[in-house]
Amino acid sequence: MKSLTLIACKEFSDRFRSGWVVACVLVWLGAICLTSIFGLVQIGRIGVQGYDRTVVSLLSLVQYLVPLLALLLGHDLIVSEREERTLALLVASGVSRARVLCAKFAGGVLSLAFPLLLGFIIAGTVIALATRDREINSFLWLAGSGLVLGIVFLGIGLAISVLCRTRVQSLVAALLTWCFAVFAFDLIALGMLVSLRSPVAAHEIDVLCDPTHVNTVADLHAAYDAPVGERDGATVAKRAAALSWILANPIDLFRAVNLSKQMPTHVPPWVIAGTVGAWLVFALGLSWWRFRRVDL
Repeated sequence: MKSLTLIACKEFSDRFRSGWVVACVLVWLGAICLTSIFGLVQIGRIGVQGYDRTVVSLLSLVQYLVPLLALLLGHDLIVSEREERTLALLVASGVSRARVLCAKFAGGVLSLAFPLLLGFIIAGTVIALATRDREINSFLWLAGSGLVLGIVFLGIGLAISVLCRTRVQSLVAALLTWCFAVFAFDLIALGMLVSLRSPVAAHEIDVLCDPTHVNTVADLHAAYDAPVGERDGATVAKRAAALSWILANPIDLFRAVNLSKQMPTHVPPWVIAGTVGAWLVFALGLSWWRFRRVDL
């Protein structure tokens, strides 16, 4: 346990000294604040908004930025030390491969969680002071689900790092994975659902599986300005017969979880936990299976 803690802390300290953690804090804090101020430009409003509207504006930013940061963080956790020949020395010193893998993942989680949570805390405090909004539950839910989304993609990045032989290969694979998860998967799912499902599912498809990630924000914000009865009828279309396809992509599951107020797409907690657990088990299991066979 001591060796695991030391390796994880070293991983975090290396990221901190390199400026990666500080840069992420500044970028994330600035992105949240700017989104809160300018997130309603599409409907003609500028100024700091409350938590609910900030969450709607942040959805696209989180699903773009958090997976990208996690993949960039995870893609060189193993392969960089393999290239520098320090991984072999670490294993030769008596630390098992399982502990090395777990410690690297734990250090990556710490390096990702620190800037994300610090940015959310500071931005949430600023929003509270500026708007006097006390309905913070949706904002906390966004922060928690965003962190979980990042941890899932960090596990995928770790698997990429173990599978690839060089940093360049790992970086290319990470970027391709991000492009597929953010863009290609949604386009494929949208085409299949339009072809196979009933037209009454069009609104759910457009919101939950938004290939461009820009065409629904104004509609969701406008829904807040409608009366409750009108909002439920205009913004929320009929529920699709089955939305199990969102479980195949963590980003679409993230959108479904955070759009529960705007869309009738309530995902049970046990489904969320099971899906996240399945993705982590798959990513870490694949990493361990390959790492045991890697010639250091």
